[in-house]
Amino acid sequence: MVNQLTAPFYNQLIAEFENAPKGENTNGDLSKSREDAFELFKAKGFPTSKDEDWKFTNLTPFLTDTFSLTIGETDQQEVKQAITSATIPGLDAWLLVLLNGKIQFDLSVLPEVDQLIVLPLESVINTESYKNYITCKEAEGNRMYALNTAFFTDGYFLEVPKNVVLDKPVQIIHLYTATENMLFQPRHLIVVNENAKAELIDSAVSLGNAQRVLMNSVTQVTVKENANLIQYVIQDNAAADRLINYNHITQERNSRYDNFMFNLPGAELIRNNLEIVLNGTATETHLLGLYLVAGHQLTDNHTAIHHRFPHCDSNEIYKGVLLDKGKAVFNGKVFVERPAQKTNAFQQNSNLLLSDKAQVFAKPQLEIFADDVKCSHGCTVGQFDPESLFYLRSRGISEESSRKLLVEAFMFDVTQKIENEAIKDFVQSLIYKKMENSLATII
Repeated sequence: MVNQLTAPFYNQLIAEFENAPKGENTNGDLSKSREDAFELFKAKGFPTSKDEDWKFTNLTPFLTDTFSLTIGETDQQEVKQAITSATIPGLDAWLLVLLNGKIQFDLSVLPEVDQLIVLPLESVINTESYKNYITCKEAEGNRMYALNTAFFTDGYFLEVPKNVVLDKPVQIIHLYTATENMLFQPRHLIVVNENAKAELIDSAVSLGNAQRVLMNSVTQVTVKENANLIQYVIQDNAAADRLINYNHITQERNSRYDNFMFNLPGAELIRNNLEIVLNGTATETHLLGLYLVAGHQLTDNHTAIHHRFPHCDSNEIYKGVLLDKGKAVFNGKVFVERPAQKTNAFQQNSNLLLSDKAQVFAKPQLEIFADDVKCSHGCTVGQFDPESLFYLRSRGISEESSRKLLVEAFMFDVTQKIENEAIKDFVQSLIYKKMENSLATII
């Protein structure tokens, strides 16, 4: 739907697509998919709070600015400094750097191609195998996904060959430069082949003088038979950033996928869609999320797990800590279809409100069409337990330290699941640093 406030940006995008040379928006056999996606977006416009999936997230205030689609000059020294700052201390890892969606091989440190294949997405976009990834049934009707499909040109293709177990994680750093308000729409494809194993860490950094950056990204992942993928997403962004991410994961039989999502105070808008399709028997899925929301920040996490085959396990724990006038949305869906007998699915969302002006909207959903399953879900919203706070204070611990200890205990279920100690230490240090600034205002 197009309203008066978003009409200028909407009209800009329509004109950009329709006036672009045919080669810019069409890539061989993808042309029809791009055209279909564009027509969907053109007909329906941006999501609004009238759409069920966007009921508590009003995009309009974030779409009233003018955004450029043309990338300007880049300060290479600033880029190198940003890489140094974003690199996780003490982590022995391979490094993949992207600048405005394009791979920077000269700034990356990658293993040999027999261990990991990394290519610009544009180099595989016309291949026969890529056709299987351009459309997602679960994303039908998703307008921001359609907008990305119509416009994307940049991104990476990452493939772990069959039987390869990467000897160390891959840290992926996305850098974005902005001398004016910018819109970026990258698309990424990850394939972990049979019996392979990989660990990926994602983070994004915007470079610029407080220019507004709107990132509308799509990542598609396939975890094949007996494969294992651990994915960390660390969203510690500047206040002028607006993040809209759609992540689609397909798991084949006997595979395991772990996703750790960390949303930290900073970006004024974070909207994550995480869609998991269990496309085989005996799969294992773990989704663990932690969102710290402060200031006037809006953080929205939508997850969906589709159980379609028997003997699959899924475990989901999302926890939120809200401060100031922060607003959080959690919508977690678990679908258990009729063939998915012997499914074991657990979902829990817990929220801790540290301000009477903070808001949280939680909606756990469980739809079961099979009869031989073990499924449960739950949601809690509360404040500090005064008895626990009093107990710590009575032991000589200051109020500030007591509150920090209680928050750390609340988050423990998520952070203690991180097996890589360097990543765990880094995430915890980010959390503590953000908490020091925010908790001090409520004590």
